[in-house]
Amino acid sequence: MCKGWSEDARLQRLEALVDQTGASLPNLALQLEDALGLRGQIENFIGVVRVPVGVAGPLRVRGGAADGEVYVPLATTEGALVLSVARGAEVLTAAGGARVRASEPEVTRVPLFVFADAGHAEAAEAWVTSRLDEVRVAAEATTRHGRLLRLEPVRLGRRLLLRFVYVTADAAGQNMVTVATEAVCRWLRARSPFADAEFFTLESAASLDKKMATLALTSRRGRRVDAEATIPRDIVTDQLHATPEAIARTAREGGYACAAAGIIGAQAQLANVLAALFIATGQDAACVVESGTGVTVFETTAAGDLYASVTIPNLMLGTVGGGTRLDTQRECLALMGCQGAGRAARLAEIAGAVALAGELSLVAALAADAFGQAHACFGRPPADQAAEQADRS
Repeated sequence: MCKGWSEDARLQRLEALVDQTGASLPNLALQLEDALGLRGQIENFIGVVRVPVGVAGPLRVRGGAADGEVYVPLATTEGALVLSVARGAEVLTAAGGARVRASEPEVTRVPLFVFADAGHAEAAEAWVTSRLDEVRVAAEATTRHGRLLRLEPVRLGRRLLLRFVYVTADAAGQNMVTVATEAVCRWLRARSPFADAEFFTLESAASLDKKMATLALTSRRGRRVDAEATIPRDIVTDQLHATPEAIARTAREGGYACAAAGIIGAQAQLANVLAALFIATGQDAACVVESGTGVTVFETTAAGDLYASVTIPNLMLGTVGGGTRLDTQRECLALMGCQGAGRAARLAEIAGAVALAGELSLVAALAADAFGQAHACFGRPPADQAAEQADRS
């Protein structure tokens, strides 16, 4: 197919698809994006999939970069999700807000070298660790915003993994760290002992990029975000229709089930809420895999109130680059005051708060035995609408 980024090329692809498949594609034919502006975003472009966007809020966030009430856009086709997050946001706001802290970003890329034997791998490790200043120059020559923080070698017999750890400013940074690490590896492979490696790959799968792993709970790829709130007992019972003790017990039993199932982390629906936020704001949606790994805690305080917290060790997001350049996604970011450079920490803190809102509402629904009823009511279209849709299909 034609690979050009132009409206004519897009229409040619659509016409060819209709001819070859016999499918009717009137919605894909709508010109909802400027094809010329999508270079670097998509290839073989044929159209736009429209995802409904709802809003939750106001949500009171008390962070270092975000301090105040925000409205959070969520793109999803799952009925009841936005309403549930909005309920959690209302409760958190009534309780004074979610206290949130987000770290600086760390993004990794981990190439692999295989040598003749373990001795050669050990020598290569010693050589590269003694030349970190030169390695840093090679990496940072490729980027205006990224910095190489450290290099963490791991030897496995004759194999040497080099874990490059970067700070990526306001970008999520996957492409940034890939280009920088490739430049370093070119420099290494032109010099002994790396020139003698019998095998090399730029990514070994150990960077945690779009992967769920136990290491994701203790290390960092992206930003570590902690969000917490103490919710007075009367707010819990009045607005969530359950007691703090019931919510804490439900979360605790869920944690036991997570352990029994071998689940990494213990939480209710982090990936669900983060995916909706990611799609609305132009993030790499596949990074929900590592971003959705975390731990949620609900417990009662000595005063009988509810303490709630969520820890997200690997939140991969940004406010510049990638899909954040698209017009609709820019609007969603602007709605939260997160559009452009200097706003990624704010977005991370908001993400932590909205994730906590989602956890609070879902676990409370389970504690109140209202989970199934809520999905039956809001997760399906009305009977007449469902019948109409069935007739059309």
